[in-house]
Amino acid sequence: MKFATYIHPETVLTSRPVNESEIVGQSYPHLSQVRRELEKHLSKYQSLPIRQAEYSDYLSVHSETYIQKLMAMAAGQLVEQPPKLSIECKGLEFCLPGYLFGLGGMLQAVDEMKSGNIQRAYCFSLGGHHAYKDWGHGYCILNPTAAAIRYAQRQNYSKVLVVDWDIHHGDGTQSIFANDPNVHCISIHSAADLYMALACGLRYGTTQTGEALGHQNIPIVTKVFSDDFIVQADWGGKFYRAEESVSAFQRSLEKVPWQPDLIFIFSGYDAHQDDQGRDVTNWTNEDFVSLTQHLLVFAGKAACPVISVHGGGYNLPITISAACSHVQTLASY
Repeated sequence: MKFATYIHPETVLTSRPVNESEIVGQSYPHLSQVRRELEKHLSKYQSLPIRQAEYSDYLSVHSETYIQKLMAMAAGQLVEQPPKLSIECKGLEFCLPGYLFGLGGMLQAVDEMKSGNIQRAYCFSLGGHHAYKDWGHGYCILNPTAAAIRYAQRQNYSKVLVVDWDIHHGDGTQSIFANDPNVHCISIHSAADLYMALACGLRYGTTQTGEALGHQNIPIVTKVFSDDFIVQADWGGKFYRAEESVSAFQRSLEKVPWQPDLIFIFSGYDAHQDDQGRDVTNWTNEDFVSLTQHLLVFAGKAACPVISVHGGGYNLPITISAACSHVQTLASY
């Protein structure tokens, strides 16, 4: 199996020293630490060359006005009507250089796949799946995975499947590709997440909304909520329990409307039982292996390449361990 990684330090490059930026929460400092640990643990794999994308590469999924405002903020200019960004995105405009190199790795992976040099890749990037066309939240101000998908389509990978198993709903990606007949999103996530409820509402991650937008959502309900409560809450659509999650994902692959030319994974590890997944997904490293195997079997039937993008994870040792399990499977299964 021809496999490569892209975990270069440039993916966390900033335009201003971090100690001079008002960055909050587990955003840049945490992700930078994750990247360093991944680089150490995955050093045995072939590495893709460093590549810097252009801001224009992001215009396929973000508005020009939004990009210009982020760039102006990064330059220290006063923006009269700043873009809508949640508090945890504060200071991430200074991470725009990292976003260019993160996207660059995905573009390089696409080109290497088109040339037949690799079949699978694991790319590190700053957060992206909560970034919409013109706003962002959840440590995500740009959506490099979405931009890479548009680039891949220009390279004749016409139909693209996106699988997101981060504990949080891939709402930004779902929005960007809403009712797009050539991009299909599958997001398996916590159904009753307080953060997501405040950010965009719980209904956006339901099976009902996913179907309305041409995608699939697999919302997992914590055991705290009884079946009767879920019915009375009337969030919309079907919900799943932890013990059903992996099999539900497997069934979702059977519902993909066409044979994909390329598959992207947003591989978050915060769904691990020792991170934010306790009593929700309750996943272990073995479950991440199982999810990966199911997807690779599906990819094998379609004879299509797979690009996995590093997602969430807030318990550092657990994140690295789960990521290594996923990558080992991706590289060898």
